[in-house]
Amino acid sequence: MQQAPSLDDFVLLKRLAMGAMSEVFLAEVKGGVGPDRLVALKRMRPEVAGDETWVKQFLDEAHLSTLLHHPFLARLRTFGQQDGLLFLVFDYVHGLTLAQLLEARRAAGQGPLPWAHAARIATYVAECLAYLHVLRGREGQPLGLVHRDLHPGNIMIADTGAVKLLDFGIARRSGRLTETQPGRVKARLEYAAPEQLREAPLDGQTDVHGLALTLYELLSGVQPLRRETPVRTMEAVLKEVPRGLGAVRPAVPEALQRGVTAALAKESSRRPSLMELRTSLDLALRAEAPLVGLPELATLVAPWLPGSGRLAWGQDRAREGATVTHTADVSRPTHGTKG
Repeated sequence: MQQAPSLDDFVLLKRLAMGAMSEVFLAEVKGGVGPDRLVALKRMRPEVAGDETWVKQFLDEAHLSTLLHHPFLARLRTFGQQDGLLFLVFDYVHGLTLAQLLEARRAAGQGPLPWAHAARIATYVAECLAYLHVLRGREGQPLGLVHRDLHPGNIMIADTGAVKLLDFGIARRSGRLTETQPGRVKARLEYAAPEQLREAPLDGQTDVHGLALTLYELLSGVQPLRRETPVRTMEAVLKEVPRGLGAVRPAVPEALQRGVTAALAKESSRRPSLMELRTSLDLALRAEAPLVGLPELATLVAPWLPGSGRLAWGQDRAREGATVTHTADVSRPTHGTKG
């Protein structure tokens, strides 16, 4: 009989990120050899281990992760519990999140990403989201999954150029895996869609908005809806239209500009579908940059990877905060909190 996994099977090397529910560590399998000995270990924080809501949410993530098999998702190796602490073990991805890449380029005096590289990344993320949106359970039932927390800190580029979607706050279109507390937004405010702040039902169009906001930031270097306070940010998400990409970065092809603008519509019914957005990206790439793919993305991140000699001073800081989830009370706005 196979022995249940234990935290004692791993050596924690470095904390990579911390959120409200869990911490993520770079860890090493005891007795392991080769690159597969390194894993990403996500462990529930002790202070929430007795909270039934958090425990259910963590278990939901574990069970759901066993269903996810896609090249743009990190593979779940195992999960278990020890001393009351639940943990998940994923393949470790050697690379950078887009948040880290943007900060590294900024620290080096470089601008935002080349438009073709940003667009190619977005097409890969769209492919992964399309897989999630139509995923079915073990008995063939539609799961209606929505990521609902897309931002540059949740998308990674591996040293191979592969794109990986991380740390998704999964929801159901009807009946969520774990009900979010009323008045709580399970996303970073500046990347939330208006329907998330209104506590309206979510569907794949919520992810279209999140992908468009992420792409806007990759192309412009700015988050268009972040304001001085959480309350102002919420007002911007609900009411303000981001400045057109053409005014911020004229070199971006018009087809790409139009696609991003349409995807940022305040009403979800007015946004293009995920596949329509991807088609607009593909058309722009096919016309002007057909050769941008995994090798070019690998080259994009290579100068900033650990050991390259050009690691930006702020990368550890960016990594530490990359997957922290910000929530806010939308019924009674206050200053946001981390985790």
